[in-house]
Amino acid sequence: MLGEGPVWDERTGTLYWVDIESGELHYCREDGSHEGRKSIGQRIGCIALRRNAPGFIAGLERDIALISLESPEVIPLARFGSHPIGSRSNDGKCDLQGRFWVGTYDATSSEARSWLFRWDGSGPLTRVLGPFACTNGPAFSPDGGTMYCVDSYGPVIYQCNISPTGDLSEQRIFKRFEAAEWGNPDGLTCDAEGCLWVAHWGASKVSRFSPHGELLEFIELPVLQPTSCTFGGANLRRLFITSASVGLSPGSNSNRLAGAVFAVDLEVGGLPAARYNG
Repeated sequence: MLGEGPVWDERTGTLYWVDIESGELHYCREDGSHEGRKSIGQRIGCIALRRNAPGFIAGLERDIALISLESPEVIPLARFGSHPIGSRSNDGKCDLQGRFWVGTYDATSSEARSWLFRWDGSGPLTRVLGPFACTNGPAFSPDGGTMYCVDSYGPVIYQCNISPTGDLSEQRIFKRFEAAEWGNPDGLTCDAEGCLWVAHWGASKVSRFSPHGELLEFIELPVLQPTSCTFGGANLRRLFITSASVGLSPGSNSNRLAGAVFAVDLEVGGLPAARYNG
């Protein structure tokens, strides 16, 4: 229904992603084989790999938690605090220091009341950026010094400096998408050259921008609602792209691939996914 949050585990050669509304964690090999899924029992917005243990850290409806794929067991870590009714976690990733960054989204309201939070491994979640109408991203530059964060309904991508301690500064607009042909920016990732790949919900494409915001190329897709992307495969040069079928007519031939995961082989690769330091 709502594929999101793809992450490649180079240790096991496995692609993982979530179906937010179905509350499922999906997985497969690089070629799509050995596909499977696990029900989490609640909506799940994002996952990140763990550095020192199997399983994941995840953003759920009301909190972040550790998830074991075997059970699956859910171990809550911290709640979002003043969380509006209807709000849930959305996209999220870890930075190079192993901190977990996760955004929220309230589908019941068009007001800007969603935020980006940071989890340092203990204590409460720290609210660091917002408010947004729909928080997406984040993504981090290869050197870890720049963070990108999306307000999908802005529709705008922000760029911030990030210190070694996780503090953000110099928030600025990286790219604003005012033309309807660009849809709404959704999930994103950086490649090994520091360029940003962006999924465009409602526009059937994924685009690549230089660190200065210059459009370099784009990939057209046979679905209306691509949601996010990540690099993986044996040489990290395969871009995996998730999509969504939610809100689309299931009987339409043009929507028959909606919700599928796609793979595109590229000349420029990515970097291994940053892992939660726990």
